Amino acid sequence: MVPDQQQPVNIHPEVNDNALIPASSSRHRKLFHTLGVLVFVVGVGIAGVVDWNGHHRTGSHQGTYSGKAGMLAVRLRDWAGQPESLAIIIATISTLTALACFFVADL
Repeated sequence: MVPDQQQPVNIHPEVNDNALIPASSSRHRKLFHTLGVLVFVVGVGIAGVVDWNGHHRTGSHQGTYSGKAGMLAVRLRDWAGQPESLAIIIATISTLTALACFFVADL
């Protein structure tokens, strides 16, 4: 006779019986999806503001910048050239970061 084999007892309440991944993984997935959407929306919004601001300003505004952050902004603006270039750079970086968040969420 074969003794009755008992099913193993699930001692980890965070493990879903229907899935092989822990329930905390779904929280991480949701977190990374939310973070990806947030990064994308904020990045594209900032790129739009930079582009709009570049088209509506006239003359040299280097005097409005102050401190190290101001010097960085001036150097970045000079490096990027046109406001469209800077907006494209910001939008590209935010899009790639958002895609990385979506990729990590689906691991």
